[in-house]
Amino acid sequence: MLILFCYIEITVSEPTPESIMNAPLLQQAISLYQAGQADKAAAICRNVLQRQPGQPDALHILGNVAKDQGQLQQALQHFQQGLRVAPGHVHLLNSAGLLFRKMGYVQQALECFEQAIKIDPNYYHGRYNLANLCRAQGDLERAKELYRQVVKQRSGFADALANLSSILEEEHQLDEAESLAQKAVELDPNNYIARVTLANLAKRAQRHDDVLQHISPLLESSGLSPVNFTVAAGLLAQAQHGLGNHSQAFELYQRANDALFETHVGAMQGLRSMYAPESLQTLHEFFADRVPMERLDTQDNDTQDGQRPPVFLVGFPRSGTTLLDQILSSHSQIAVLEEKENLEDFYMRFPAAPERLQELVSCPDGELQTWRESYRRRIEDEIGLSTDRVVVDKLPLNTILLPYIRQLFPAAKIVFALRDPRDAVFSCFQQRFGMNQAMFQFLKLETAVRYYDQVMSLAKLYKDQLSIGMHVIRYESVITDFDDQVTGVLEFLELPWEEGVRDYQATAKQRRISTPSAQDVTRPLYTSSIGKWQHYREQIGGQFDPLQKWVEYWGYELHHQRVSN
Repeated sequence: MLILFCYIEITVSEPTPESIMNAPLLQQAISLYQAGQADKAAAICRNVLQRQPGQPDALHILGNVAKDQGQLQQALQHFQQGLRVAPGHVHLLNSAGLLFRKMGYVQQALECFEQAIKIDPNYYHGRYNLANLCRAQGDLERAKELYRQVVKQRSGFADALANLSSILEEEHQLDEAESLAQKAVELDPNNYIARVTLANLAKRAQRHDDVLQHISPLLESSGLSPVNFTVAAGLLAQAQHGLGNHSQAFELYQRANDALFETHVGAMQGLRSMYAPESLQTLHEFFADRVPMERLDTQDNDTQDGQRPPVFLVGFPRSGTTLLDQILSSHSQIAVLEEKENLEDFYMRFPAAPERLQELVSCPDGELQTWRESYRRRIEDEIGLSTDRVVVDKLPLNTILLPYIRQLFPAAKIVFALRDPRDAVFSCFQQRFGMNQAMFQFLKLETAVRYYDQVMSLAKLYKDQLSIGMHVIRYESVITDFDDQVTGVLEFLELPWEEGVRDYQATAKQRRISTPSAQDVTRPLYTSSIGKWQHYREQIGGQFDPLQKWVEYWGYELHHQRVSN
């Protein structure tokens, strides 16, 4: 995730007799504010307001000073007071929109930006900030159109060019993305988004030296946010890996993770989400004490209400679920849900506490039916429901929630994606994820190993104690024996083979993929990720020793490990 650059513009509004008299003071206040002397600027604005109550430009400056100091409610009061006096003040509307976005009021932010550009269609700052908001909300088509309008209005606006190029790269429109990003860098050599986009394009083509060229100047800057630093350092690390410089790559992975750790450690302390290690421990203790359950007959693929249950694609992150997603999505009778927490509401009703888990296992079917209907409404909003398509709900860490799935959809089929534990854990350590309590564990190898052990201990417990059947598919086997492995999954889902599954790369190029594997699944199958962890034996040391029991349990000592760049 990149931090986008938003634009605030402070100017003096249309002249009135009072504002003409105060104009020199306001210009002085603007200069002081832009020079970082906010207190002096605020003092001048308060003086102006004593002479001219409600003066919108003074309130605008005071609002931005308050926002910069973290006094968001005070800032909002200043902006709203100014807009009551001057409702057509586009700069105030723009600043209010940015504040509303910062406070999480998306609809109010949209309304402010839209009102600003309605009042002044040439106000490209407001249009740019609206584009950023649309992009953040996932409305990429509108975001692209708005960025194009900004570029048309202001051809030298490097940030608009950069953001547009970034979206196009994600959508695999590579030539235009490269052209726009290069133009942005020509205009602004230190433009972060443009350089990252060029690095991503070079990474796709395995031009590792070009990645270094694009990214190295960014890391020399001291002004990067922690999030932006980790993205840049991660790209540089992957390039160093590609060049065979594994020691340098590991150091960069570690630096990136350390920066993210320091950013998020405070927020992660004390949380108790479904992904928290404490929640996993509670789940294990509760279900380990249950009387073993009989295996359900899942040949009947209907629930009590006569509707086909979804298939759940689970496992551990970085175990090939995105690749399998694209393969299955290429089948005409399958619809795959991209990674979303579709069971979150159900979990929140029965969180990982002994008394709530007891309520879960004894939940009456009437209430369960209500939850089934709620789940179906959620996925219908995303992809629509069709009786002739198999819905696959893909979220690797739904492994944790298999008892919930069994209770809600007793006949649901489970596809379990597996990868060499050492490769899976190291790949999690390498990647930059959106942050939650699971992804936080991956910032250090020690906690990543411990978390893998917890998740797989739960998977084994559920398989043995709750008799939850799973079709296990190995990432390595998909790479080396594609047709046989995919045929096995399709037979498990009671679906015929289709030639289209071999063309999964075309499917991937037509979809927006939110996981770190987005670029990888548009490439032909490759074996370089098999045994990748072995490049880092020296840096890992003994930290992977606790994984040995899972290496043996899953039979990976029997598998030949490939090692290449």
